[in-house]
Amino acid sequence: MFPGEAPLDGVHVLELATGVAGPYAGRLLAMLGATVVKIEPRDGDPTRTKPVDDEPLDRASPLYVHLNAGKHNASAGVVDPSWADVVIDDRVRRDVTGTPYDPAASIGPLLVSVTPYGFEADEAGGIEHEVLVQARSAIIGVQGDPGREPIRLPGWQAQYQAGATAAVAALATLRMPGARHVDISWTACLMTGMELHFADGMASGRRWPPTGPFPVTAFPGGALPCHDGHVVPGSFRDIDWEMQCLLYGLPELLDDDRYKTRPARALRVPEVWDMIRGWYSERTKQEIFDLSLETPWTVGKVMTGTEALADPHLADRGFLGRIETPEGDDVGPVRPFRTGGLPVADQRVRATAASDGDGALAAPRRAVDRAPLEGLRLLEVTTAWAGPYVGNALGALGVDVVKFEANRPFEGYRVLRLHADSDPDHVVDLRGDNRWFEASALHNAVNRNKRTLVANLASDEGRALFLELARTADAVLCNFTAKVLPDLRLGFADLVQVNPRIVVVRMPAFGTEGPYSHKAGYGTVVEGMGGFGARFGYETEGARISDLYWPDPVAGIHAALAILSGIERRDRTGAGCEVDLAHMEVMWNALGEGLVVAGRRGTDIGRMGNREPGMTTSAFVAAADGRWVAVVGDAGAAAADVLEGRPWPEIVAAVRAAGGAAEVVNEVLDAADDARLADRFEVVDHPVTGPAKAVRSPFVIDGRATTTRRRAPLFDEHTDELLAELPGYDADRLAALRAAKVIGGTLPSPALFGL
Repeated sequence: MFPGEAPLDGVHVLELATGVAGPYAGRLLAMLGATVVKIEPRDGDPTRTKPVDDEPLDRASPLYVHLNAGKHNASAGVVDPSWADVVIDDRVRRDVTGTPYDPAASIGPLLVSVTPYGFEADEAGGIEHEVLVQARSAIIGVQGDPGREPIRLPGWQAQYQAGATAAVAALATLRMPGARHVDISWTACLMTGMELHFADGMASGRRWPPTGPFPVTAFPGGALPCHDGHVVPGSFRDIDWEMQCLLYGLPELLDDDRYKTRPARALRVPEVWDMIRGWYSERTKQEIFDLSLETPWTVGKVMTGTEALADPHLADRGFLGRIETPEGDDVGPVRPFRTGGLPVADQRVRATAASDGDGALAAPRRAVDRAPLEGLRLLEVTTAWAGPYVGNALGALGVDVVKFEANRPFEGYRVLRLHADSDPDHVVDLRGDNRWFEASALHNAVNRNKRTLVANLASDEGRALFLELARTADAVLCNFTAKVLPDLRLGFADLVQVNPRIVVVRMPAFGTEGPYSHKAGYGTVVEGMGGFGARFGYETEGARISDLYWPDPVAGIHAALAILSGIERRDRTGAGCEVDLAHMEVMWNALGEGLVVAGRRGTDIGRMGNREPGMTTSAFVAAADGRWVAVVGDAGAAAADVLEGRPWPEIVAAVRAAGGAAEVVNEVLDAADDARLADRFEVVDHPVTGPAKAVRSPFVIDGRATTTRRRAPLFDEHTDELLAELPGYDADRLAALRAAKVIGGTLPSPALFGL
């Protein structure tokens, strides 16, 4: 990347949205160099005065500061709509009909609408709809302890995820000739962000109770109390468990069938915890974390905002910086990811109308010859979910995604099930042959919209074929640890020699540089390191980790933004670039108000549990049949309390009649049958599993929902097809490469996994 030139330099964005979602989209685009002009309503953006915990505000809310740094601020009418490439709005159709921002108008800029329930909904909603959207989407239906109320995700996660998705939508749709409008709903973004649970539940037809504080997919896991706080052990790989047994002084567990596998330990969580709790209570979280830096074991410490401000890794990476406001300086995130030469954009929070008369608001739009999105090629070297999430999202929009899969070991999600009995009967019947590895609901959900190529990239011939494909590609994505591509001699320096225009995005949990960059990481570990765990859970808990692997979709959508912003810059300058994206940092971005609080007060943001900051009533009410109702607002609280234990429709109706807001909490199967969410699902046929219901991509473009273009590929399905497109890869050469085990292969028998 040319020093000093931002990826989105010259892109004009007009931000009419208030609250969190739309302004976060604008904030991300501004961080990447776009000129973003914020137009506030007469009484101001409500986040200006929005509390973030129980502490009263003495100046502009930390939430407003985090979301609005780096933007111009102008009066209504100062900016002509024709100035903008993109308009970000949070109104529904009925509110924009007949205005210059009506997508039905014959002229005008691209409109990106980001609302709780979609552009066609009856109401636009606001910040306080966060818990209602979380309830409808089913994302909190699996969170909490059995028999207790569910737990909302901390802060405004639905709105942050929708904002990042809206930023992706803006850059993607600029590359779709004729596209006028993108509709992004918070609900759709949350549902896409829990597609693992939807895939599992809809395939199995089973309901799963909340797992409690210890996610059972990989125990020891969750936020485990230690001497001075909480840590999050990683226990997915065999080496993680091996290291733990040695460090605990319990090597005999390694050969004990009751504990040696993840499924076995899942059946004995209390028993295992009783054996190891003493080891944790004797050690500080920093001592335990330091062990992970010195050994192959992956551990996260539950970090708070004040700890993040003092963290050497975040400091080394330059993630945090000074934000200037009219009322004094603050500290917060200043860029979403790192890339060579990317300057830290303007970080000023401007006063209302301070930009009126600014010359930047009169500058004409820059003409850019953008390559159409349809036909761009992405080479995906990924595993698990965060990386595959990117290809699934971009592939649904038209990008040609080529997923590389190793022949040994093959993709772990082909094995992974959320529960021991997740397989439906017809998949259980496949356990005697290797088609069982083609039937994972999780793998088939997150790997849609791709072709696959199986190759041994560690071989000279495998490296050569990758480089040949890189000549044809626009971008390469890798979510393995920082050393993988360089060790394969496929780093940016290697790739740019064959394709000077290529964009390379690497997205390890902790980034490719910094003191923690050699560490592996999983979603649970990043929840601890990224500030989520310190704020999630019942109010009386010290910390908690979800079983959502929430940082995966958060990192995934930000990585999609990184790819599109790199391509935007490439189309303007002709040069490729490398992006270093850390899951830890984008998770902090989605909780950034806590960092502003830590810098301003010197203390951590307060734990709110299920309460909405600034509202006296925000809670869950128990209904009949084990259902819960989320209630927001004083007006309906009394009605909800009187009707506790009644059928949920009665409670919801009474709260709404009293002037409050309410929403029943869906579980996965409830959401799949919810008529209001019918357009969020589609049926995808698969040659092994047959037709299966799947969550749609969250993008609705010009009124048309985005659908799956390709079902998940079978192992080795497209290897020959893809290589045959390259010069010199005729049938004889492909046969020789197969004979040498450079490409292709056969999935093993499930008996190797004890099935």
